[in-house]
Amino acid sequence: MVRQFGIEFTESAGKHGFTLDDVLYAARHIIHKRTYQENGETYLKITGRHHGDPLVPSLEIIMKVTGSGQLVVFHANAEQAGFWDRG
Repeated sequence: MVRQFGIEFTESAGKHGFTLDDVLYAARHIIHKRTYQENGETYLKITGRHHGDPLVPSLEIIMKVTGSGQLVVFHANAEQAGFWDRG
């Protein structure tokens, strides 16, 4: 787990090889975002530009927003078809 700028980047978020820096870049270059509620929890789902790899133009990211406003990133991957159809 990495914690930086009030953002927690979990081990599961890094399983596809992307980093907190990749997530921060995508968050500064958002293409689409949606906030939703599930089981009383608030989640933020975004796609944003990826830097450095023309084969991966954008990332899909899912994070939980805690009661204190902290972001917990638990999913980061190259954007896949159907990402916006789920959750």
